[in-house]
Amino acid sequence: MFAGEEFVTLLSALILLAVSSVKYQRTREVSYAMFTIASISFLIIAAALAFLKLEALSLAITPYVGALYPAFMAAGVLGRDHWKKYVAFTSLMLLLMIAGSYYRPLFVGAEVLLHSFSGLIITFLPFIMVARGKAPATASLIGLGGLLISVGGLALATLVMQRPLLPLETVIFLLHPLLFLSALLMSAGIYACRRA
Repeated sequence: MFAGEEFVTLLSALILLAVSSVKYQRTREVSYAMFTIASISFLIIAAALAFLKLEALSLAITPYVGALYPAFMAAGVLGRDHWKKYVAFTSLMLLLMIAGSYYRPLFVGAEVLLHSFSGLIITFLPFIMVARGKAPATASLIGLGGLLISVGGLALATLVMQRPLLPLETVIFLLHPLLFLSALLMSAGIYACRRA
């Protein structure tokens, strides 16, 4: 950990947004639009963490914004053939989360489903696509970024649920490096990949 690391994470969010939005402007490919929406969500998360520190986790909007980041990254990875179905799934899970504010098990179930499916898609689908020759090797950078954000997200989720897998100090120590590196890897993957 070092002073100002939260602002490095904020910078990585800005880089991810810039790369995604420039790629979308150049190509008009829906995957890059999905990555741009995800980047905006990550920018909000990074700004909240930079300015509010861990208090950002207690904001009422945090679970929803936190769910949009992996969900729209997953929609971007799925691409033009399946993104609409995944956005519909995401919308349903968000609605269930809202309804779940009155019935906690519904909220938790919808949140876990959305994060789980999104994490699996972001982490493994790029590697599968590369292995099958349907994506360039640089797409695996998105998968590596997905793996890092999944580890960070799991640590944060268990912390918020007050059932930490790791000690609080370890989560705090790893949080910004994981967020920064995942955004950097995803940015590199998005920048280097050419969608079919």
